[in-house]
Amino acid sequence: MNNISANGRIALRAVQNDPPAEKLTRCKKIVAPLENNPPNETSDRILEDLRRILRSVQKAEDASSEEVALAGDLLLRVKALGVRREKFRANNWNEGDEEVSIEELESTNSRTVYPDPEKYVRPVAPKPKREPDGFVRGFINPEEAIARCSVAGFTPDTPTINNPEKILQIALGEIALDEKSVNQMWLTWAYAFKERWNKTLSPMAKKIQTAILHYANPRGFSLHEPDVFTFAESLEFGSM
Repeated sequence: MNNISANGRIALRAVQNDPPAEKLTRCKKIVAPLENNPPNETSDRILEDLRRILRSVQKAEDASSEEVALAGDLLLRVKALGVRREKFRANNWNEGDEEVSIEELESTNSRTVYPDPEKYVRPVAPKPKREPDGFVRGFINPEEAIARCSVAGFTPDTPTINNPEKILQIALGEIALDEKSVNQMWLTWAYAFKERWNKTLSPMAKKIQTAILHYANPRGFSLHEPDVFTFAESLEFGSM
């Protein structure tokens, strides 16, 4: 099994009991690289796991209508991955039927026959150029943002799922809460996770990270993948 599918299956098992927002974020992080890589790197099992997690979101009593809709959109993308994989299999199976082994060629000809090597080169889909994540260093200081939330009375146990705007606006200070600022806060958390926090999140940092997801996912906001992350680090950050 290839690394994307193998790591993805491990990551999905880790969120089986998580809230819908975190399941959706994890699924998006797995679907995107599968779409951007050749179809032979998509396994049947990762597609089955993605369907199972996304259907659990659709059936979850605590999932919002926006989250249910987003799960449906992701299921369509997973279906497209499956169709692409089956086409790849069919094409390669047909190619295999048309190929003649070297031994068979030699047995029907008195002279040695060397097959055209170009015939055996499998086409590899070019990877699309990845756009920069757009991270603006200094847009917000993460430690100061956490301190503002603590001073305002928020704790890691304060419920924020129904009103994530409040804690996010306090974290942002005088910066307006919108799609751009939420994405920059997500990237700030990601870069701090890798460069300053030794790949760990404090309970309050985790609380704000979860509020970002609760705010962004139902609105369909795009949270950019940090350029500094490997695929494994991206999954690790999303599972904190």
